Amino acid sequence: MKTAILVDSACSLPATFCEKYNISFVPLAYGIDGDVFIDSSNEDDALALFESGSLARKHKVTTSAPSAKLFEKAILKKAAEGFERIIVQTVNRTQGETYANANEGATAAEAALVGQDVIVRVMDSRTVFAGQALMAAETIRRMLKSDDETLVRRSMDKLSEKIHTYILPKEPLVALERARERNEKSVSWTQAMLATKLGIHPVICNVNDASSSVANVWGFKKAARQLFEYVGSCIEQGTRCPIVVVNYCGPLDELKKLPGFSELAQKAKQHKMTLIFSVASVASGIYASVGSLSVAVATDAQSWV
Repeated sequence: MKTAILVDSACSLPATFCEKYNISFVPLAYGIDGDVFIDSSNEDDALALFESGSLARKHKVTTSAPSAKLFEKAILKKAAEGFERIIVQTVNRTQGETYANANEGATAAEAALVGQDVIVRVMDSRTVFAGQALMAAETIRRMLKSDDETLVRRSMDKLSEKIHTYILPKEPLVALERARERNEKSVSWTQAMLATKLGIHPVICNVNDASSSVANVWGFKKAARQLFEYVGSCIEQGTRCPIVVVNYCGPLDELKKLPGFSELAQKAKQHKMTLIFSVASVASGIYASVGSLSVAVATDAQSWV
């Protein structure tokens, strides 16, 4: 392929997949009790951070979007490597400054590339976390089937409106408090307190730039099973692309043992769907909480059953 994909590091995909299909990350920064770190976009580093306890509620944890300069540098690097088309896909524009910085960086890079046969495009994924990964993976799949970059990009822009990203926080109070810092109100204080005191977990759906709570389930494992079963029902009814993505804020051995995961994997196989699963991004661990799930499927609107 002559196309490279750049994503911000709130997105998470397996390293082998990224290496094979020229997907690179533009890193966000995160702060823990005043100390600032750069996201390495490395699964082992993310796991070590999740296991360290540094993202717990008692710590002051923040993030900042990748700068325009970082986007410019990443684009120019891909151009220097010989890529003729560079597509930048970001977390939805309502989630901070990432999209705006990507556009600013792309404009600066295009100015530096005047006279060269390089096309740079910035896309708003309209989603988060596992949804961003689905967007990138499906873009690659369509690019492999078509040489018409413009057509693929337009089709993906339409598909982005159908990407449903479900987030199941392990610690809803953490998700609530940190989401409120971004003016995100998909989880209420009542829901968060119920989860803490009674173990009732909200399932959040992010689609087309908006988030809402679609279910409240007693027990994290039971909620995980219901989420996997629901996505399985979406597969049975037909999806808009043959890819499902699962991110987990913890070791993948734990993910595979969650109730319903193996059944989802089997259903995806039966329907010739590609199931991509990976350790979640640092941003996911910060905003959804350690131990959380993020699952994405491209589908028409369906009622939670």
